[in-house]
Amino acid sequence: MNKKIIVTVLLLFPALYGYSQVSWNVKAGMNVSSITNCGEVGMKPGYQFGAGMDYFFTDHWGIQPSLMLISKGFKSTGTGYRHFGDPIESPPSGWSFRETQDRIYVEFPVMLAYRFNISNTMKLVLNGGGYIGYGIGGKYKGTNTHEDGSEVNFSFSTFSPDFGPHGYEIERLDFGIGAGTVLEFKNRYTIGLTGEWGLKEVSGWSKNQTYGINVGYKF
Repeated sequence: MNKKIIVTVLLLFPALYGYSQVSWNVKAGMNVSSITNCGEVGMKPGYQFGAGMDYFFTDHWGIQPSLMLISKGFKSTGTGYRHFGDPIESPPSGWSFRETQDRIYVEFPVMLAYRFNISNTMKLVLNGGGYIGYGIGGKYKGTNTHEDGSEVNFSFSTFSPDFGPHGYEIERLDFGIGAGTVLEFKNRYTIGLTGEWGLKEVSGWSKNQTYGINVGYKF
């Protein structure tokens, strides 16, 4: 059903293009992301870029669908030994770890937008809605360090089943809600702030959360 909705909206793009209130844009930026319900984890820097459409059916109200490539994930450090594979009856002691997980998604956000004029050359847009994403790549890597200085490195593909039987595999499908604000200058240049909060548990009880900033150009 989700794929049918995406295809339907994409097929509507050419039809909507004939209206004077339709514009297209490209955008790129940076973000920080983490996951919820997973102990002490930190924010990981990432990227986001893509293209979208603005369709305003009144002077103030409109819809903003986009197609994005976005990096999510988290960073973490702690005591213990990160192990993947067969269970360990007696986990080794004297170890600490650091890890980074990168999750790369193709994402389709659709936002309801409200736009108003700040001045003759500047407009402010407030938007909110939802997104659906599909994981296409990424790396989960880190290092176990013993108190004697020895190290054991590990690296896996994020969306592969290589993590073993402990339920570490990350589901590719993700969806959630999003909100943001965009400052438009001369109807051409944009600066946007975005936030996304996952509703789907993609690994265990954890969900994605991401905050970003981007710059764009409208045409």
